[in-house]
Amino acid sequence: MANYKWPEASKRSLIGKRHSRLDGSVKVQGKAKYTSDMKGPGMLYGKIVRCPYAHAKIVSIDTSAAEKMPGVKAVKIVQGPGTEIHWAGDEIIAIAATEMALAEDAARAVKVEYEKLPHLVREEDLSKAGDRAKPAEEKIQGDPDKGFQEAEAVAQGVYGVPVITHCTLETHGSVTDWQGENQLHAFISTQAVSSVGQGFAQPLKIPTANVHVQQQHVGGGFGSKFSTDRWDIEGARLAKMSGKPVRMMNNRE
Repeated sequence: MANYKWPEASKRSLIGKRHSRLDGSVKVQGKAKYTSDMKGPGMLYGKIVRCPYAHAKIVSIDTSAAEKMPGVKAVKIVQGPGTEIHWAGDEIIAIAATEMALAEDAARAVKVEYEKLPHLVREEDLSKAGDRAKPAEEKIQGDPDKGFQEAEAVAQGVYGVPVITHCTLETHGSVTDWQGENQLHAFISTQAVSSVGQGFAQPLKIPTANVHVQQQHVGGGFGSKFSTDRWDIEGARLAKMSGKPVRMMNNRE
């Protein structure tokens, strides 16, 4: 490396030169197709019913009204009664309907009874979290008390990190369709086309080689679109239940 010399400008083939993006033409013409653009014959629209509480226990679920609504083709309980939920927004029920508005209507018709449990927001509120609060694992090396006693100066403070959200223009989601009993076609917004298939295969109990992943363009990811998420898996399960492709895209909320 000591003898390395930066190439002269006249000999550089890439650095400092103008290059056309391979995908530039279709993007500026509006021809690029993203997962959120995908529509197919008979495609259903998926909707997730989420827990509104940071910590709760599911007491009961009644999906009977939603199942009888026009256009609703599949309803699946993701987490049933007795399950303890540990964060607001966790997936409880998945619904697929012929139109997005119908899926949203069905989601509102679902009745879920929760037992709200204490939750921790900040460390100083630990006493309010109740007996269910699980303290973080503590690892101690040396003698901290002795160190504080021998220190020339001691400073105390409370430090935190603000929430950072991967706010991509295209939200997370996928369109899944079964080609036969064990062959899944997943058109998914992902940064990991070569590895995301395994994320479908394991929970769906099919060989990874049976998952065909397709993704032409991704509308932003910033490191947040590498894994297969629960909504993708539940979308695939709704697709199998209904016999139709299911589009399961998160909304901005």
